[in-house]
Amino acid sequence: MVQKFFFLPKLNSFKLVWSRRYIWKLLLLTFCLLALIAVNFQPTVQYAVRMAIHRSELYNKLFAPSDAGGCRVNYSIPEVDTFIREYQGKSNLLDSVFKVDEQEPYLSFLAKLNKWKRKGKLMKEFVKNNNTWAWEIFHQQINQYFLYDPEDTSYYQQMLKDLNQRKIIFTDVNNRSSHLVLIVTFDNGMKGLYKFMRTPRDHEVLPNHFFFSDIERAHAEIASFHLDKVLGFYRVPPTVGRVLNITEDIGNVGVELLTSTLHRSPVGNLCFFGKCKDYCKVAFSICGTPDTIEGAMSVFLPPRGINQSHYSVASPWMRVYHHTGKATWELSEDYCETNVKKREGFQGRKLLDYSDIGVFDFLIGNLDRHHVELFQQFNNDTFILHLDNGRGFGKSKYDCMSCMSPVRQCCMIRRSTLAKLVKLYIGPDSLSHVLRKSLEADPLSPILWEPHLDALDRRVGQILKVVRDCIAKKGKLWHEVIIDDGYN
Repeated sequence: MVQKFFFLPKLNSFKLVWSRRYIWKLLLLTFCLLALIAVNFQPTVQYAVRMAIHRSELYNKLFAPSDAGGCRVNYSIPEVDTFIREYQGKSNLLDSVFKVDEQEPYLSFLAKLNKWKRKGKLMKEFVKNNNTWAWEIFHQQINQYFLYDPEDTSYYQQMLKDLNQRKIIFTDVNNRSSHLVLIVTFDNGMKGLYKFMRTPRDHEVLPNHFFFSDIERAHAEIASFHLDKVLGFYRVPPTVGRVLNITEDIGNVGVELLTSTLHRSPVGNLCFFGKCKDYCKVAFSICGTPDTIEGAMSVFLPPRGINQSHYSVASPWMRVYHHTGKATWELSEDYCETNVKKREGFQGRKLLDYSDIGVFDFLIGNLDRHHVELFQQFNNDTFILHLDNGRGFGKSKYDCMSCMSPVRQCCMIRRSTLAKLVKLYIGPDSLSHVLRKSLEADPLSPILWEPHLDALDRRVGQILKVVRDCIAKKGKLWHEVIIDDGYN
């Protein structure tokens, strides 16, 4: 059979095999056999190549991770593929920073975009301090259009290190929270907000539970910070995983509201429940193993007392926190046109910020966005903070389409946000791959359960489909849906 396929003569002599006339056919046959072996014995072949090639970057290039190739590798949507071809073909993109090259790594594309980010006023014009510690520099360097710059070597990495390692000298409770959240003071004067790791990373929210009865997850806060960073928003306060010693960091330096609730569990672990609005009872005790516990530590923003640094407003897409009834926006698809766009102050960048929040909350599965916060000093021309994300990453198989209501109902999205989503969809890097690499830097890594990472890739395509439907099904023009506001 092989002879017939490759038109080889009968091998009557050894010399005939090596004749010049038939040598190329034997080489082709050999190549096919080697390819077959490579497919069926891939790990063995990879090991052999790795042993032969000492340059790790070349090895990584030859054998890329399985999630490389963009989100569409596993979750391709035909309508989205057509939409992206139209997006790439727009004449105003040909020489634009928003043009997406399929071969360019995502982080390289993000760095290129960041060079065009608008620079506004700095918080140092409002916050005066000694400018000595990393957290003080962070406060002063808060920008009108973003919270921090991850490339700023003067404070960013050192502040994350301080949040993870500095000695805690005082621990209080946050009375405004529904769950137990600590306000800790470090030996350098920095303050942080600490949320506890109350569930395993593979915990899934029970399907019969309402979102407002869900507990907050510390790993969701850590993952949300990293997701916000890789998306180039920079609106979540820097957050890092940290292990607390209940005896040293709470028992010895905590307020009485904490120390008076310390007790031992039936198996001898040290526990406490503190004081908060809802979930601070013995039944909701937080226990160590035996006296240490993991959690997420976020840096404090400038205090509200400093020129009313930041303020809170109700989100137009706030849900009803009751088991019956629905909010107005859930009953009308015209809600944005008939209500939100007519509100004072929503004609500028604010709608685009709510669109970004819709994208962000959809990706993490957060239904708990009841209020948002902004910085008072910058008036209405500033970004909305992405705070309080502890109820995200709870359902890996469920996509919260209602979380995208700001995008779907208003049919508006930032051009820079869309460009990043398109880039992640077509590759070569998927969102799960980029986020996984970022999360590896956290001291408590691994942070996210793999199904949650996989869900991110699925959701990227769903967002792009919503944007496409605004144009294809609702008859909107491209420039009405995709807004270039100078890249904030």
